[in-house]
Amino acid sequence: MTVSMQITKRIYQGNGSARRWDVDFPLISADDLAVYLTSPQGVEEELFSDFSVDLLSHTLTYPTEQSGKAPLAEGWKLTVLRKTPLTQDIDLLRQGELDAEVLEQGYDKLTMLVQELSEKVDRSIKYPVSSQESNLETENFLKNILDAKQEALLASSQAAEASRQAQQSADTASQTAQGALEDIDQALADVSSRLQTQGNEICSQAQVQADIAREQAEQARYYAQHSIGKCIGEVYFSQSKAAADNPGSLPLWTGEFYQNAQTLYPEFYAWVKSHPELCKTKQQYDEAVAAYGECPFYVADETAGSLRLPKLANYVKNATSDSGISQSKNNLLDSPDGTSGYTTLFAWVCAYNSAVPASTAQAAEFTNALSGKLNTDLSNASRATQPTINAMMPAAMDYVVEQFADGNGSWYRLYKNGWLEQGGEVTTSLSGTVPVSFLKPFANDKYCLLGTRINPNSIGGNTVTLQKQGTTGFNANSSYITERRADPVSWYACGQGA
Repeated sequence: MTVSMQITKRIYQGNGSARRWDVDFPLISADDLAVYLTSPQGVEEELFSDFSVDLLSHTLTYPTEQSGKAPLAEGWKLTVLRKTPLTQDIDLLRQGELDAEVLEQGYDKLTMLVQELSEKVDRSIKYPVSSQESNLETENFLKNILDAKQEALLASSQAAEASRQAQQSADTASQTAQGALEDIDQALADVSSRLQTQGNEICSQAQVQADIAREQAEQARYYAQHSIGKCIGEVYFSQSKAAADNPGSLPLWTGEFYQNAQTLYPEFYAWVKSHPELCKTKQQYDEAVAAYGECPFYVADETAGSLRLPKLANYVKNATSDSGISQSKNNLLDSPDGTSGYTTLFAWVCAYNSAVPASTAQAAEFTNALSGKLNTDLSNASRATQPTINAMMPAAMDYVVEQFADGNGSWYRLYKNGWLEQGGEVTTSLSGTVPVSFLKPFANDKYCLLGTRINPNSIGGNTVTLQKQGTTGFNANSSYITERRADPVSWYACGQGA
């Protein structure tokens, strides 16, 4: 035969139905045909089974009906390539008959080999014709290409995994948010009627506090307009413990706490912050008060922008010729024998020494008047105020008193009656069980514990096992038949909290 066609391969796209593919290029033997399968991700593998070749009809069948496989789906590629063996099978005998057909078969095979070699060269990376062989550095060039490919594949895999985890976190966060919204709606519905009946009482109390704040604001205006000539931070002693007699100053014998000191007294706040030697932590402050009944230091930023003033419980007493100076008691307004009076001096510190806008003084006193008061929506309620709030609610009404969510799938909700719900995610291990600690412990081991695989692409038949470990946690394991697996697992637990 002649070899006039220069085609040595064909590439076909799967369509979900075709099984027969044309092999329209010359082929000496069915064994000389190589078949390759390429996935949508570009992963290529050579096939050695599940196909058949018919040289008479010049067709390839893949997959065969006997293989039980479905036709090639869309996105997959099938490549058929001629791979003629690199052998020479013609043996010419001396003085033997010279058969032209035998010679032509040899020439045909050589031509096919040349065509196949040309096809490979066409797929190769080639340097310019003018390149010198000594400067090609082929090995390094190919190594760099392979390294770059490997890095790209790794980056792609990491990006895909990050995307999957982000989607899982987003789904979990969405579910948690939806649950929180439902809880809020229910809580609002439950307390709506109660708040409505308490509305008049709350408004009345708020009016009383507003009247007190208005009176104190008027005093603050007077203080701002009649400030005494003291330096910021200066401590002095006064015979009067009335704020009206000490404008611009704050008391130092009660350990006052100012939540918004940075806003109300900016210069004084800055002065205290510039003297760290005069400051202690809240714990050190409390320890000193517990041990000695007083503490001469400030606490700055107990909460952001706040100040706690020193507590000087032992007042300075004026001496008498009979009993001398005594500083051993807090309330020595009379002499030890109760017959003659002392002059008591109260400690003050100058917080501002010039007139300030009336609005600032009013804000200071108004803020102090409302300090410790609950908002009408209870948004600033603490655990310490919970008994008072509970007393206002019907005994049968239950609601969330504490909740937490970290954005990574871990969360819990604690109800008024002690009921505790919590959940999270854990990835099981191939090497053994994975211990998981609860965010909050349960009161006993009678709680409910559930778990399910998160990955929907995992194979069926997987078993998730969660084993209780007392009241503080559990062990997680995932397996397929008898083989351990590493799967992401979502868990949920509920019961009476500790």
